[in-house]
Amino acid sequence: MKLRKPINIAFSEEAIFVAKIADALSHPVRVALVHYVRTKNQVRNDVCNKDLVEYFPYSQSSLSQHIKKLKEAGLFEVEYRDKFSIYSVNEDLLVQYSAAINAL
Repeated sequence: MKLRKPINIAFSEEAIFVAKIADALSHPVRVALVHYVRTKNQVRNDVCNKDLVEYFPYSQSSLSQHIKKLKEAGLFEVEYRDKFSIYSVNEDLLVQYSAAINAL
C-alpha cells in the first residue's frame, strides 16, 4: 500500500496488530476453535488434534489449516508431547486485542 502522507508509527503498529488478529478470527470455524479450546483450557483440560477432529464436523486437514492461521497470529500456543500437539489459547494476546479494539 502506498501512503500519500506519513502516519503515526505507534498507531500503525496497533493497527497492524488489530488487523493481524482480526484476520485470524475472520472465519467462523477459527472463532469456534478458539472458543472450544479456551473453554476446555479453563477447566484444565488439554486439547489435542484428536479432540478437535472428534468435536468438529471437519476433516483433520481442514482443521489443520485453520489451526495454522491461529498459531501464526499467536492466538494458539502449542506444546508437543510425544506424537500429540496440545493446544492452548494465548490469553494475554486476547486481552491485548480486546484493549486495542476498545481503544479504537
